Amino acid sequence: MAQAKAKSISRSVSDTRINTFLAQVYLLMALGLAVTGFVASWTSNNIATLLKTTTPGFAFGIFIVQIILVVALSTAVMRMSPVVAFLLFLAYSALTGLTFASLFIVYTQSTIAQVFWISAGVFLLSSLLGILLKKDLSSTGYVLFMLLLGWSLAWIFSWFFPGLNMLLTYTGIALFVGLTAYDAQQLKNIGQQLNDHPARGGLIVIGALKLYLDFINLFLLMLRASRR
Repeated sequence: MAQAKAKSISRSVSDTRINTFLAQVYLLMALGLAVTGFVASWTSNNIATLLKTTTPGFAFGIFIVQIILVVALSTAVMRMSPVVAFLLFLAYSALTGLTFASLFIVYTQSTIAQVFWISAGVFLLSSLLGILLKKDLSSTGYVLFMLLLGWSLAWIFSWFFPGLNMLLTYTGIALFVGLTAYDAQQLKNIGQQLNDHPARGGLIVIGALKLYLDFINLFLLMLRASRR
């Protein structure tokens, strides 16, 4: 009786720890999306800034800085203080917002809003699938990575064969749905092993970054699909 009660308490503590970790990751990811949306909206309403972001040199500069921030967070987040990692993540989110401002030139606000909420729904369902699914998705990680690599290379060929664009768009949507489920389950597994981990803050940031990138790519692909 006492042993069963102890197991029940231990399971309750473990579930609470997992839920707390996941809540922190998703909250930070949502904050990043809010920063991206705010910066994109503000920039789109500021004509001078918007025109500047569409110049090739400026756009390329933002792209390089974004790559540097992602690499820095991915490789050194465990050695950073949580505050620095948090600020770098927000900086990356803001730069993404600058690049997203140009979307308002191509798409209407209603289209962007509609696709955003559809993407949010698909992302939420994919995340829940990964978290609640009993089947271990760890073995699919390598397969998804290789598919992502091949898909990315295929975009280069699509410049010469425009007919591939729509096929790659829908393939990409399916791929990032799978990556979202995989990343969500991996975060759940991390939460199960996490207690007072010294790099907990870094793990929260890198988890939020992964989910943020999954969502951003899913959103962009679904926005592209809306132009069919």
